[in-house]
Amino acid sequence: MSTHNDFKEHIVYPAWEVIRSDSKVKKFYFLPGLLSIILLTTLLVYQSIYTYVVIFWKKEKALEIILEFFHSWYFLEIIVSAIIFMIIYTFLIPIFEWWLIKYLDEKHNWRYISTIDALWLGLVRFLPLFEYNNAFSEFKYISLLNAYLFLIRFVWLEYIVFLNYVVLWAFLISTLINVLFAYAKYEMVLKNKWVFQSIWVSAKISILNLKNTLKLYVLMFIINIRVLLNFLIFLFFPILFAVAISYFTTKLFLTIAIILISILFIFFIFFLGYLTAVLDVFKTSIWYFAYINWRKRFEEDDHDHGHDDKADSHHH
Repeated sequence: MSTHNDFKEHIVYPAWEVIRSDSKVKKFYFLPGLLSIILLTTLLVYQSIYTYVVIFWKKEKALEIILEFFHSWYFLEIIVSAIIFMIIYTFLIPIFEWWLIKYLDEKHNWRYISTIDALWLGLVRFLPLFEYNNAFSEFKYISLLNAYLFLIRFVWLEYIVFLNYVVLWAFLISTLINVLFAYAKYEMVLKNKWVFQSIWVSAKISILNLKNTLKLYVLMFIINIRVLLNFLIFLFFPILFAVAISYFTTKLFLTIAIILISILFIFFIFFLGYLTAVLDVFKTSIWYFAYINWRKRFEEDDHDHGHDDKADSHHH
């Protein structure tokens, strides 16, 4: 059994070294980090504003202007842009995830693979990750939160206690699935297996190393609290825009205010995108080093069972 020092030495420290010393991987993973921060946080902000304004009858002017923008101004353009963005995000993320896992493995084993070659391989072989992400994306906590805010619109407050119980059960099931399938992506990329083969191996690795897997999962949960920071920043700037539109009557001052707020907003988007990229690389590195260390126990267990089966067959 791995000790606490082994856990840090063989998993956490190597992952930290990746983000400390490898600037290439952080820069290259910036695009998926930026896409993730824009898509997930914008959706969460919209759901939150809708719930606050419409469901709870809070008619503050700033929030009403934001909601009015989503529902009437440029509505068709917003829908078309959102669909295009979703398609790009859905296909691009598994390609970059494949690239990152493969890159970490090549670097760890002192092999060289160029960025273009790894990206091309990710493009050719990304289908299992694409299937996995689409099949299990609804079990992410932010997806559950968005679903919860969406469902409140239809059940209203009379049934919110029942809805809370449903979401709580969904949260528990999501936790179980995320813990058991934590190593599935690494099995797909590094062993070239398909989804159901990979989740079976991942579940066995998780069970054989349950204590440490849970420890890592708690660490991931703490890291993902950054979503609150993203949410607050993405909520704050639209309110600033709405306040500027409401209170600046002079066109010149309004234009200056909008430009300054826009520049600041773009800066924060890129900052949060870079932060997301760094943390995603760190999280992927942690799970990678956990996978390569703990898969050995799976192989040993599988090997032992193979010997037992042969012995039983010989005995009969």
